[in-house]
Amino acid sequence: MNHKSPLLGNAVSDIINRHQLNADNLSRKRHKGSQKANMKRELELAVTVLLVDLASSDQNFDQVEYHVIAAGLKRLFGTGTTEMSGLVNQAQTILKNLRGVGKYAEVLKTNLSLDQRKVVLEVIDDVIHADGVVDGFETYLRHKFADLIGVPLEPHQDPHEKNE
Repeated sequence: MNHKSPLLGNAVSDIINRHQLNADNLSRKRHKGSQKANMKRELELAVTVLLVDLASSDQNFDQVEYHVIAAGLKRLFGTGTTEMSGLVNQAQTILKNLRGVGKYAEVLKTNLSLDQRKVVLEVIDDVIHADGVVDGFETYLRHKFADLIGVPLEPHQDPHEKNE
């Protein structure tokens, strides 16, 4: 007697289906993980574009400003030093061919919470003060960037000034 038990056939089908579902779930998790990594990279680049634009506004993007930007990206995203130079190079290339940073500011405004955007503004302030000289154009850019990323400013608000 050589007939197959439908119960055994169903059990095998169930096992195959479960494995297929597990493989599909794993594939979805991997896809979500890569989406998350891509979004992090997009946010890092958006912040870097704003910061490099600011640091370059006086035609002198120096090492002090570079290190302040690196510290800011580490604070915001945990960005490592190996990724940092690539981000800065990419931002500089983008800025050479760009008429404005609005697109990058919009990425931040859309994808970061207000508290996270306030931290971005704090890093902007750190870059402005990195060389010890605050000029009018940097102040203008600070207000422009705050507006673009949706961070309301108090009149004459500068966290580096001491209240007396």
